[in-house]
Amino acid sequence: MEVSANKKNLLIIENDEVLCREFHSIVSDIYHLIEIPDIVEVIPYLSEHKDDISAVLYNIHNFSTEDEGFLNEMNEDIRFSSIPVLLITGEQESDAETKMLTLGAMDCIHKPFHREAVKKQIENAIRLADSMSYQDVERMLKDLPSNIYLKDTECRYIFCTHYWHHLDRSDDPNWTIRGKTDVEIRKDKENAAEAMKADMNVIKTGKGTSYTIEINTDGVQEYFEVIKEPYRNEQGKITGIIGLINQVTEYEQMKRKLQEIVRTDELTGLFSRYYFDEYLHNIQKKELFPICVISADCDGLKKINDTYGHLVGDEYIRMTSLLFRMVIPENGAVFRTGGDEFIILLPSTPEKTAQGYMDQMREKEKLFQIRGQKLSVSLGMSSIKSSEDSAAECIATSDMNMYTEKRRKKKNRRS
Repeated sequence: MEVSANKKNLLIIENDEVLCREFHSIVSDIYHLIEIPDIVEVIPYLSEHKDDISAVLYNIHNFSTEDEGFLNEMNEDIRFSSIPVLLITGEQESDAETKMLTLGAMDCIHKPFHREAVKKQIENAIRLADSMSYQDVERMLKDLPSNIYLKDTECRYIFCTHYWHHLDRSDDPNWTIRGKTDVEIRKDKENAAEAMKADMNVIKTGKGTSYTIEINTDGVQEYFEVIKEPYRNEQGKITGIIGLINQVTEYEQMKRKLQEIVRTDELTGLFSRYYFDEYLHNIQKKELFPICVISADCDGLKKINDTYGHLVGDEYIRMTSLLFRMVIPENGAVFRTGGDEFIILLPSTPEKTAQGYMDQMREKEKLFQIRGQKLSVSLGMSSIKSSEDSAAECIATSDMNMYTEKRRKKKNRRS
């Protein structure tokens, strides 16, 4: 009962020596026959060699209760789900055949045996058992929270473990996702089109991908993590896509909330220094030139802190942020980069326009005061005119211009 490493192995229950020889002559060019004399020995043998056996052949001439027990055990043990049992009989049809087919036998091979027909029956049974294991896997995976699916090279679903409410499907309980594409079944057609585009890219390049999508359907906002990898056959050819979808709404909402907290200055509600580099990089990448940079710094904050305490000083800083909100347009962004230091970024803004905003701020700061101290903010400007310009040098220039104004104000106060 040696297992062949070169051919597929068929396990045949040897209760008819003549039949075994006849079958061996038919399939020996493709399959290696392993003969077992008694049906009670089959399950123990399969337990040790299940990965090496493609199918079990059984002559039903002497049908007994042991046969029923054998088939029941084959059906109930998940280890054997991909191993089909094929019956062999010399009769055209019998009660034993009907009984065993009802109990789960895959097919019955009748005499007279035709060589090619027999090979095809065995081949089909093996393939069908493999495809039936898809259903078993699909059923088992339904207990997991993730959606696991398989698609063919035309982006049509072969199986999918979960149906979610974002599918535009019939209420018919017999409805199936098999054979359908995302564009055909999803309510959000835009996301569906993007999904198919990503699928085709995986098939074309042979490279997997992962991304997070936001779906808003039926008044519900959800986030899903999508992971896709090419599915290859034994020869390495891409025959589809294997995918995983995780519900990550809670995680994504928390992440975005934390990002918002980190991006926002707690005292003023303006953008934080942490977010400055990311924002500047994004507008440069979009080539929103010229980008005007305004550096700003509160005047006399140290004196207020020393005289009235830091709580009053904090209020002075908040008044400054309110001044910026009154003047800076929606396309601008204001960042608190230090204690009383600010940077304003104005994408797609000429210097003349930015100068007008600075003039407005100098005029409107007269509206604010605290403990008799009028609000005063020193301003300086520079401009990033193209991707060739250095942002660091531009900021340094705006800082220098701002400090020049600060020194001028001090000089004027002294005089």
